[in-house]
Amino acid sequence: MRKRLAGLVLALTVWSASGAAAQVAWDSPMLLPPRPANGFGLYLMEAAFGDLGVMATWRGTRSFGLRFGLAEQDFDNDLAVFGGVDFSGTLARASADFPLDASWVVGVGLSAENNVLLSFPFGVTLGRTLPAEGATFTPYGTPRLMVDACLGDDDDFPGRRGCFGNDDLDLDFAIDLGVDVALRQGWTIRFGITLGGDRDALAIGILF
Repeated sequence: MRKRLAGLVLALTVWSASGAAAQVAWDSPMLLPPRPANGFGLYLMEAAFGDLGVMATWRGTRSFGLRFGLAEQDFDNDLAVFGGVDFSGTLARASADFPLDASWVVGVGLSAENNVLLSFPFGVTLGRTLPAEGATFTPYGTPRLMVDACLGDDDDFPGRRGCFGNDDLDLDFAIDLGVDVALRQGWTIRFGITLGGDRDALAIGILF
């Protein structure tokens, strides 16, 4: 199992290619540990390819989640609307043979403002839940590829076509790093950042 997971992460890195999108991305950070908790979440964020934003998430089961939000574009300060769904499933659970929980993750979603950006992330998420007095901590990482498709031309910015310069399709690679702090009161504080490629982002909020 460890060899297969290591091979998948290596493949994601080798086959990645970055672009310079000019449209907020819905999927960063994904905020998706290997054993995601159910509930409703509210987050303050700095969006990928954007600035300040807010996001809400809902998860009814561990395998399916929804999100939607608003964020400023980084080039014109207009508001972009975004939303998407994600799916996940178990690859491994922490044991004496493998010290981490692992799940596969895929998603589909879009953002809309000057253009429409469709994004399809897929990868793995790896982490471990650690008990502490009055809480549990779950640090995790999510390496993934994103296939992005841009619909529409941005006539307000001459010389820039669509979301990626002269391209309508782009392949990007990123890694999410995050931590969930689950309190005994039933709330979870969640923090995540996205690193790599052009998709830098961060979010912090509460799941309840």
